[in-house]
Amino acid sequence: MSESFRFFTAAPLESPAGNVASDLESLKAGIATVAPESIYHHVTRMPVRFPHVRDLPENDFARWVGDALQLPEVSERLAFAGTLPAGSLEEVRAALLAVLDRVPERDRRRSASEGASFQFLEARTVLADLGIEAADPTQVVEVWPRLDDGAVFLHLVEAPVFGRSEYALIPWLRARGARGLADSAAKAVAGSPPIARLHRDVGTRWRRSMIGRRLVDRIEAGDEVRVREAREAMARLAEKLKGADAGGRK
Repeated sequence: MSESFRFFTAAPLESPAGNVASDLESLKAGIATVAPESIYHHVTRMPVRFPHVRDLPENDFARWVGDALQLPEVSERLAFAGTLPAGSLEEVRAALLAVLDRVPERDRRRSASEGASFQFLEARTVLADLGIEAADPTQVVEVWPRLDDGAVFLHLVEAPVFGRSEYALIPWLRARGARGLADSAAKAVAGSPPIARLHRDVGTRWRRSMIGRRLVDRIEAGDEVRVREAREAMARLAEKLKGADAGGRK
């Protein structure tokens, strides 16, 4: 329970997954065997990022089936199967395969024209250590402004989707008794704001929640501590005034 939380920033690196589909059978085979990162890239990244948006664009599989194979009903079912932001990637995979299993035999033989095959891609997350670590939830609040938006997306949004518990911040906070901080972050994520705003909103929520705690700490601090802090504050003020005075004489 004493493990610190280490922060990373993340960037997607797209690469061919090695699978190509020219009809529904090869599409089904590809969906069944590609890495979870490919399912995420082609299907899940939009509903995960914008779970409350009603008019999301079709996922890549649905769009290809509608455009290249001219199967609008199958395309619509694949699009619906991909709108599972709360589901795991394996649940999304299973939903897509279930749709393809129900396609009539006559439609399964329809092939895309030459040059219109579907190329599977995958987006693997490349991590960079920010050199920022928090030993407890209070330190998380303190270092939060130093993180970039890539780190915010990784630790609050992407890590839970991929089941990467070592990078998921909200469960770490809960495990250390910071339920209020965890709940306020989860609520902010559920609102699906842009990442920059999510970063700002979570920081604001956390700072407000810590105000009461700081007041209690100040009340409980001994007279000696308060006197020392007051002297330090006065010394800083004196240095600022001295600097301003020296600048004025110039």
